[in-house]
Amino acid sequence: MNQTIEPTAESKSETPTAEVESAPLAVDNEVAERKKAKSRAANRAAVQLLCETYPQTFSVTEPKPLKIGIQEDLVADGKISQNKIKRGLASYVRIYAYLRSQSEGAARVNLLGEAAGKVTSGEAAHAASKLPAQRESKPRNKSNKAIDKRGARRPNKSAKPVANKKPAPNSQAKVKKADNPFQGLDDNQRMASKLDLLLNKHR
Repeated sequence: MNQTIEPTAESKSETPTAEVESAPLAVDNEVAERKKAKSRAANRAAVQLLCETYPQTFSVTEPKPLKIGIQEDLVADGKISQNKIKRGLASYVRIYAYLRSQSEGAARVNLLGEAAGKVTSGEAAHAASKLPAQRESKPRNKSNKAIDKRGARRPNKSAKPVANKKPAPNSQAKVKKADNPFQGLDDNQRMASKLDLLLNKHR
C-alpha cells in the first residue's frame, strides 16, 4: 500500500519569521518616506504661492518679519485657501533666512509690505533659539593639506638623500675583453692553432 504523507502545519510554514517580519517593515518605511516627500513638496508649493500672490510681503531670498496676526489677514483677503495659508506660513516661518531676519527692532510688514510693528527682544531670542547650532570653523589651508597627503602617500623621489644612492656601475670595468690569441692569423692557421689547443688540453 502506498501511504500518502500529509504535510504538517510545521512543514507548511518553513519561511523564516525574520524575513516575513522585515518585509512589512521595509514597505512601511518606504510608504512613510513617500508621505514625507509629498508633504515637503506641498509645503514648498504653498510657500511659493504666498510669494507669488504677495511678493511685497513674502520672499524666500530676502524675507522680512511678518506682522503679528497676518494669518487672519490672509484668510480675510480670500486669495488663497485656508489650508494652503496654514501650510505655507508654517513652512515660511521656519526658513533659516526668515529666522535670521528676526533681529531686535526689525520692522514687521503687513500684506501690503508696509511696516506693522517691530520685533521685540523676546521674539528675537525665540527666533535665535530655533536656529541650528553653528559648527566651529577651524582654519584650514587646503593646498597645504593636499600636499601633505600626497607626500605621505608618495614620497618625493628628489627628497631621498643622495648618500644612499649606489654608484652607477661602470660598464667598462665589468666587460674586460681578453686578448685574442688567434688575431692576425688566416683561416688555416687559426684552425690549426685551435686543434693544437684542444689536443694539449686532453693530454
